[in-house]
Amino acid sequence: MREFRKNLRQLERLIVGQLKEDTCCNGVSVAQCHCLLAVELLGRPSQNELAEHLGLEKSTLSRTVEGLVKIGQLERQADESDRRIIRLVLTPQGRSTCTTINEANDALYGRVLEEMSSSPEQVVAVFAELVRAMSRAREASGICLSTSCREEQEDGM
Repeated sequence: MREFRKNLRQLERLIVGQLKEDTCCNGVSVAQCHCLLAVELLGRPSQNELAEHLGLEKSTLSRTVEGLVKIGQLERQADESDRRIIRLVLTPQGRSTCTTINEANDALYGRVLEEMSSSPEQVVAVFAELVRAMSRAREASGICLSTSCREEQEDGM
């Protein structure tokens, strides 16, 4: 078990270090990088949807979003069907930043997969299983990442 945890910590340090290198070159922080890539993945999320997806408090995410709006990476747009809902949308500059980050990471992780003895498909399947198992284990232990789960715990539900 300790060897597994040691390897996970080592992998985490390598990934975080790479993220810092990649994102600094694009003028965004690691938190901003995660936010941009999540908006790209989700399409036109509301700030609440984005907070839920990232497992962040709304106040924490609010500062990150505001910074991205100020530097021209994101913009806020009213929802077409319900103007009370504000959607987050990548600007052309934000799309370009996402493309640059994705291309750099695709190249790096492509090289990583080439170095593995297992096929890329097997590695991806094992990582997907690890993510699911970690989520289930955290949920079973009462530790949650989602904001709705934390809010339920705070409300005593």
